[in-house]
Amino acid sequence: MAIPIPTDIAQMFDSYGRQARLFPGLLTIFPPLLAGLAWFPSFLLSNVAATLLTLAMACGLLYALGSYARTKGKRIESKLVKSWGGWPTTLLLRHDSELDEHTRLRYLKYLAREVPGNLTFPTVQEEQTSPAGANATYDSAVRWLKESARGKEFAMVHLENAQYGFRRNLRGLKPFALTLCVLTLIIMTLAILTKVPGLVEFVRTSNLAALAKVVSDLGPAILSAFVINVFAVLVWVFVVTNRWVREAGNQYAYALLAVCDMKPSTLTKGKKTV
Repeated sequence: MAIPIPTDIAQMFDSYGRQARLFPGLLTIFPPLLAGLAWFPSFLLSNVAATLLTLAMACGLLYALGSYARTKGKRIESKLVKSWGGWPTTLLLRHDSELDEHTRLRYLKYLAREVPGNLTFPTVQEEQTSPAGANATYDSAVRWLKESARGKEFAMVHLENAQYGFRRNLRGLKPFALTLCVLTLIIMTLAILTKVPGLVEFVRTSNLAALAKVVSDLGPAILSAFVINVFAVLVWVFVVTNRWVREAGNQYAYALLAVCDMKPSTLTKGKKTV
């Protein structure tokens, strides 16, 4: 009996999985794939290519891609958290938090009352004496809050969490993605030079007429793919940075801690959906 294979992406990934895992993986391979499509359009649009793509998807290519993105993201996450001095949520609960004192104390009061186990938060002196121990206490409270803030009632939390996961996983994929794009540009450059042997001379002598003919002969598809790969390299280098991930982490931290200000009945309802 044939085993039914889900082909709908929605069946393989939930909303978070698509945004935080699948999309980073697809963005990583998109520029090189676009270059391949530009150079070999007849093959990639043929029945053979369609069959190979269908088989790859049936064998879990998209799922593997999303899983790889998450793995790379989690690996870089531990290094990022160490460089930050702790999780953004934890840092907001500490005495040296950027949160205003009234809001911070309100959050701590709520967590001290609701978190099971009679959790006691550290004093200023205890934070200074044992930063790791203090962070562990805050981390425990945040873990409880994360588990409690599940369900459609906490849409903003889920939205910011997906945004953070998206950026974190892109940052984790950055070395691999840059390598792919640079290799693609090198191969495309060599292919163009092979196809147009006099290109270097045309550029050196500023032969605009010859360059215009080269552009016309190469066609918009190849040139567009080249430009997109160059643009992708710039984005990976200057946009996908540790700071970019930290900004999303802070936004998620604020959204998660804001759950403490929600009505107890709403939070209790959220806990039942865990």
